[in-house]
Amino acid sequence: MLYLQGPQMLQKLEQSLRKSLPESLKVYGTVSSMKQGNPFKLKALVDKWPDFNTVVVRPQEQEMTDDLDHYTNTYQIYSKDPKNCQDFLGSPEVINWKQHLQIQSSQSSLDEVIKNLVAVQQGQVKHTQCFLYMNFQSARELLPSLLDWKLLPEPGKFTSINQEVFKLSSLDVTHAALVNKFWHFGGNERSQRFIERCIRTFPSFCLRGPEGTPASWVLMDQTGEQRMAGTVPEYRRQGLIMQLLHTQVQTLVQLGFHPYCHVYKDNHTMQRMMLKTQNISMPCYWNQWKYMPL
Repeated sequence: MLYLQGPQMLQKLEQSLRKSLPESLKVYGTVSSMKQGNPFKLKALVDKWPDFNTVVVRPQEQEMTDDLDHYTNTYQIYSKDPKNCQDFLGSPEVINWKQHLQIQSSQSSLDEVIKNLVAVQQGQVKHTQCFLYMNFQSARELLPSLLDWKLLPEPGKFTSINQEVFKLSSLDVTHAALVNKFWHFGGNERSQRFIERCIRTFPSFCLRGPEGTPASWVLMDQTGEQRMAGTVPEYRRQGLIMQLLHTQVQTLVQLGFHPYCHVYKDNHTMQRMMLKTQNISMPCYWNQWKYMPL
């Protein structure tokens, strides 16, 4: 196991991961985000260097002090040989299987080895699989071979928003409870701490309603992914989130990010919105394995 340090090694890792897109997207996005200052204090581990087979990005040990906090205890994984990476992922120096944790990856092929490891640890795991999207500007740069310009949907018409009523702004930490309330993966104290950290650390976007509080919002997490988008019920179906997603993508691209996101398979409304905002559906899935030791 090797711990990659320094901007030059991260640059080489990013370049190598780029060759394996889109299956490496979750790890690629995280490494790209790390190059922007690494505010979440993540580290990249590989089984060997420079010709690695498997890379794991995870927090520093001193960040993972709460054994029940799977929001912090998060691992992003990519393997060129997913059927033969069990020994590396089973090492306690790579993954702390004594903690509640989550694994994220764009590789569904990791499912078997993760479930084998869970069986060895005698724990429990829940696998969530979602559609994966990347905005066309990033796809054009990173994955031109995937784009069929004849099939690229025309950008949808944005619903006109009353700018006297809705004001573009950013979130502050006092809004974390509101975001947490409507986040599918949230609703608890640990998720709120994670949201607060994302708000303090990364660009966030919201439209404030006439009350002065956020009516709609979207954040970014430490993996460079668009996350936690939501709208309060009384302002839904007014095109607010579509405006925010468009604004967020334009800003993040200018800052050097390559925005991407996941959408639940049964969320047909958001899937249509992805097409309207010219997001490209990836040929692989967004995967999360939530692990609980017994």
